[in-house]
Amino acid sequence: MLRRGGKSLAMAAAFGAALLLSSGAVQAQQTLRYSVGFPTGAAPEAARIYAESVKKHSDNSLNVRVFELSLLNLAEMSGGLKQGITDIGYVLTPYFPAEFPHVNMAGELSMLLALQDDESGKGGLAFGGAMAEFVFFNCPECNADFLRQNQVYTSTGGSSNYMLLCNKPVRTQDDLKGSRIRAGGAAWARWSREMGATPASMSGNEVFEALHQNAVDCAAISAPELSGLNLKDAVTHITVDLPGGVFTGATTNVNAGLWAKLNESQRNALLRAGAQLGAEVSFRYLRYGERDLEAAREKGTEILKADPAAVEASRKVIEADLKGVAASYARQHNVERADEIIETMRRLVERWVPLVQDIESADELSELYWNEVYSKVDVKSHGVAP
Repeated sequence: MLRRGGKSLAMAAAFGAALLLSSGAVQAQQTLRYSVGFPTGAAPEAARIYAESVKKHSDNSLNVRVFELSLLNLAEMSGGLKQGITDIGYVLTPYFPAEFPHVNMAGELSMLLALQDDESGKGGLAFGGAMAEFVFFNCPECNADFLRQNQVYTSTGGSSNYMLLCNKPVRTQDDLKGSRIRAGGAAWARWSREMGATPASMSGNEVFEALHQNAVDCAAISAPELSGLNLKDAVTHITVDLPGGVFTGATTNVNAGLWAKLNESQRNALLRAGAQLGAEVSFRYLRYGERDLEAAREKGTEILKADPAAVEASRKVIEADLKGVAASYARQHNVERADEIIETMRRLVERWVPLVQDIESADELSELYWNEVYSKVDVKSHGVAP
């Protein structure tokens, strides 16, 4: 991981400046640089649709040029956006725990989805809507955190549901006891520990080898990583209803200085495109997960459901963990409304799960996000320091 403010960031700054000079002053005001930090996958695919949407809804007054990996990487994204190296950034807020504690805490609460009686697999669609509604309307602290980094929040998407991708069958809590589970975040690490397993931390590109060499028994991760990380060749069993939760730590943020210079119509265009982006990312993860599960089944991978007793034990662990989340963020990051944030997110999850049940396309989801959340944002005040 590259250090923020290091040589690479300086080179990126020079590259950004060169782009401005080569474009001319007028063109620079009209063309916005959007850095994604992923070479392939749902994020850059959705970013290209986002760019088209911005152009359309701004009546061609704004164009977006997508940089998939060439301008900033994920570790540099927040600092580069703050410095104006990029105009728009796909910021993974968990990379920056001290800078974005409030939105990160809300993201850790995605395990609330596992407390719902929902087998649709559409948890990511629901939590993407819940997170957007939370940040825009229920978390002034989130927006203050973004502004301190010279950023304005405009969009969130959600992954598909987290499952156990394993090299052995896992149905019961006894199967979990003593197992080593690669946990991709703090919530899943705590869940693993409380369920009797041992969490293991490693980067995504190490998971295949760890499963293949039996260094870990399972990875708590979403199904699209069967292809994205090539885990299909190391996974023999998949438990689809444990542990639950989704990843929603990816936000599309706009440089606050740029946002201040845009008129209301242009700000609305970025929000309209943000709703489309969040929908595209979330729906693509859902469809990729369904595709990869079916491919795994055809390959001979055993698709399992956990024993009801294990599901009930998991729910008790998740419910008990909420108090720990509140205490941790209050202690480590001075989050003052931790208990209130949990109850707000619980209410929003309960509201959004039924809203997405009939959604069958990214366009339908985009309209739902827009009508329920993004269209209600007051662009005069959003992203503007008090």
